[in-house]
Parts: sequence; structure tokens; C-alpha cells
Amino acid sequence: MEQLAPLRLPMKIANIPWRNNNLSQIYKEPPLSEKGETVIGLYLILLGILSWFGNSIVILVLYRQRASFLPTDFLTLNLAISDASISVFGYSRGILEIFNLFRDDGFWINWIWTCQVDGFFTLLFGLASVNTLTVYSVTRYIKGCHPNKAYCVSTSTVLTSLLFIWAGAFFWSVTPLLGWGSYRDQGYGSCEVDWAKANYSTIYKSYIISILISCFFVPVMVMVFSYVSIIKSVRCNNVMSPDMYLSSRQRKVERDITRVSIVICTAFIMAWSPYAVVSMWLACGNHVPRMTSIFTRLFAKSASFYNPLIYFGMSSKFRKDVAALFPCSAEESIQKEVVRLKNFQELNELKPEDPEATVLPALPVTVVPLGKYTNRDVLEPDGVGAQGSDSEMNGSLHSLVCVTQDSLYYIPNVPLTPLPSMQSETQMYVTDNL
Repeated sequence: MEQLAPLRLPMKIANIPWRNNNLSQIYKEPPLSEKGETVIGLYLILLGILSWFGNSIVILVLYRQRASFLPTDFLTLNLAISDASISVFGYSRGILEIFNLFRDDGFWINWIWTCQVDGFFTLLFGLASVNTLTVYSVTRYIKGCHPNKAYCVSTSTVLTSLLFIWAGAFFWSVTPLLGWGSYRDQGYGSCEVDWAKANYSTIYKSYIISILISCFFVPVMVMVFSYVSIIKSVRCNNVMSPDMYLSSRQRKVERDITRVSIVICTAFIMAWSPYAVVSMWLACGNHVPRMTSIFTRLFAKSASFYNPLIYFGMSSKFRKDVAALFPCSAEESIQKEVVRLKNFQELNELKPEDPEATVLPALPVTVVPLGKYTNRDVLEPDGVGAQGSDSEMNGSLHSLVCVTQDSLYYIPNVPLTPLPSMQSETQMYVTDNL
């Protein structure tokens, strides 16, 4: 009887792409071509640069406004920090591995930036972003549907929420390192929770089920409930006040803020839902095509860069703050606001014989040295930030502030609704803080 020759490895292993040629994957599914790997590497580089640059701009804008922080500004800052961190920790190992950087001796990949370290930091900052968006939706729900409880959204409560945000993210990220769950290299520098192990161990299955429920399904349900409730409240016009115009202005600010929040949370759900579905499919013991797994992971990574784009595209306030970072744009913006202030003062000089004119009280202008003041909210009603709320305004008399390059003009007790013709102009003074 003729003896069969022993099975040997293929002699032309060199024909396999020289990057990411993990031998454990040779007999499973063929790896991508070098062009495909190059596309993934360039995608990670571009995504990392855009994410880091965009979120750094958000952090810089908020840092310049730190003296007048609102409670929700801390959540926006935390979201920008976690997203910027993902751009550094979530993409670096993939770029190093795809382009074969520092892999000649394997020291950097195998001993420093290991799969366990990469998986921990990626999951940590990713869950911090998810938790921040969830808390933000709750704050919008309180202000939009229960304005009488808006005082609960204070600096102390938000800072306490941040503590729980990071504590929860740290718990779910560190437990795989301690034996409850595990991280696995999925290829191309993507280290993540090993979803497939749910089929082999009850302990791993309990971790997979717990993290999916706690870190995806519950946050998504909270976001959906919060924003659906807000939309219903806005449609029914539940938030009213004795002064109809003032209530309309309040609702406009709340509507703008909520609109940005809804878009951000919708984008988050769209980015992470395909990855969550694939993860559940793997956890159930089913096979997922390699390309499907790669595309869902890469698509989920995009969640870290689009928030600054949403801010810039939907918030005129953020665009002005970004423009203020550049000297030429800042000077032009200041000149426009000075012209607005002059036009506002000219309205005060209307002649009494005009039957349609309403005589305004004198508007004393006080010039204050600029000192520590910065160009935040060039014209902002007094009390918007002082009350700890980004939309509440009490009373009908407010103060206007105009910041120039070296002086600050302060006009106290300005009636915001003296003339119908001024209503569209004074609405521009309302801050639509994120």
C-alpha cells in the first residue's frame, strides 16, 4: 500500500502579501492584496489625521472659553478628548502593522504596543464616547421635556456624571485583561473583544452578553427615548412662558442645540450598529465573511472624526469660534459686531414724532479695558451663562457685551423686544452653545 506524503506548508508563502501575513489565517480565508492593505492603511492615516485635527480644534475652542464654561460644555470637551484619543490609540497599531513599520525585530508590536494594550485603550475611549453621548441625551431630555428641573443639570452633577462615565468605561475595558473576556487581533492592527469565544465558555459568554446590553443596547435605547420625547415636546409646544416672544427665542435655542445632538447620536448609531450586529452574529457561533468584518470595523472607527464636522456644519456659533482662532477672520468678525452695535444704538435715536417708533431708554456705554476677556460671545445677553444653563433667560432686561481688540463695551439693561423690526436682529445675540 502506497504511503501518503505528509502535508507540508506551501512553498510559495512569499507570494502572500508581505504585510499582515499571519500564518494562522492562510487556511481560513485569503488575505487582501497589497493594494487592498495599502488602501486600508491610507484610510486609517487619513481618518486619524482628520479626527485628531478636528477634535483638537474643538478642545482649543473650549479651552479659550474655559472662564465661562457651561455644564454641558464639560460633556462636549470630554467627547472631544475621547474621540481625539481614539485617533491616536485606535489607529496607530494598524498603521504600524500594515506598513510594516518597526516590525523587523517585532519588539514594538510584540512587547510595547501589544494587542492587549491596543484593545484596552481603544475600548476605553470608545466606551467613554458612548457614555458621554448617553449622558448628553439625558441632559437634553431634562431641559427639553422637564424645564422645571433644569436646575439638576449643574456643574456638580455633570462632573459627577463624568466620573461615572470613565469608571464604567474603565471597568469594561480592564476586565478582559483580568480573565473575564479577552482581546484578539482581528488583523490589520484591529484588536478587539473576542466575540467568538462566547461559544466556548460560559464566562466569556456572560461578558459578551453583559457588554452588549450595557454598552450598546441600553445607551441606544436611552438616546432614542430622549430625543423622541424631545421631538414630541417641541411639536406639542409644551414649553411656554407668559412672554410669547421670549418663549419662542428659548425654544429656538433649545431646538438648535437638540438638532445638533440628534444628528451626532444618529451618526453614532449608524456607525456602530453594523459592527454590533456582526459581533452578535459571531457571538452566536456563525461565520462572518472576512471583508464584511473588515468593513464594519473600519466604518465604526469613523465615529471619532465626524463630530467636529457636525459642529462646524450645523452651529454658526462654533464656526465663529473657529474663525476667531485665526487673526484675520477674528478681526473681520469683530468689525461686523461693532457695526451691529452701532446699528443697535442708532435704533435708540428714533424720533418721537414717528408714530410707529417706540422710544427706547438711554443706552449708557461703558468701555472696559479688555484684560482677561476673550472674544467669546461677542454679543451675548447677560445671564445666559451665569444661570448655569445654555438656554434660560429671565426677565426682559439684559446686558449686551461687545469685545473689540483692546476694549470691552458694556451696555446694561437693554430691552430685547422693544421693536418688531429688532426681533430678528436681537435673535442673533442669543448664544447657541453646544
